[in-house]
Amino acid sequence: MGIQSGYPELGEKEGKILGIVKENWPISAMEIAEHFKEDLSSHESKKRQSTNYAYYLKKLVKRRLIRSKKIGRSLVVWPIEVEAYRAIHNIIKGGGF
Repeated sequence: MGIQSGYPELGEKEGKILGIVKENWPISAMEIAEHFKEDLSSHESKKRQSTNYAYYLKKLVKRRLIRSKKIGRSLVVWPIEVEAYRAIHNIIKGGGF
């Protein structure tokens, strides 16, 4: 099940989504839907898929595996490890945290 992702508490779909986020960050719910080759031909299907993947992304945010930010009407996410890169960058620049 989710053991392949390295997080046994995750479901199969959540594990796949987490893998996509780690490989392609920053990424939105619609870009993840495109990755899974979902039907995005109509406004209704885009809205449905956006809501579907936003649900899984919010679950991953709640488990503190990814971070998110609303940009316009899009939910954009990136892996939690990126925050460490940001901290290191700020320290190198001399700005602290």
